Amino acid sequence: MMKEFQQHPFLVSINALDNKIEQLTRELRINRIQDPEIVIIDNADFIQLFKISAKTAQHWREEGLVEYAQVKHKIYYRISDIKDFINRNIKGRRIK
Repeated sequence: MMKEFQQHPFLVSINALDNKIEQLTRELRINRIQDPEIVIIDNADFIQLFKISAKTAQHWREEGLVEYAQVKHKIYYRISDIKDFINRNIKGRRIK
């Protein structure tokens, strides 16, 4: 009997993140927005997307690991900056 292959939880999360980015990219194309620089998500979506705590997101921002914009007390991230963040922190695989 063959042993069933299971992916490492981190890889499962990265694949889910990749799928979410692809979904957002498809929605972007459907909505005919030409510039991905204007597609943003807020901090709550960012936290949910990466399955991290608010404190971890704050730490990543403070360390300069991910670019963000702040309007009053609201934090926003561009999809292009999130892709850059992922590409800088994953070896061997690039998200287009």
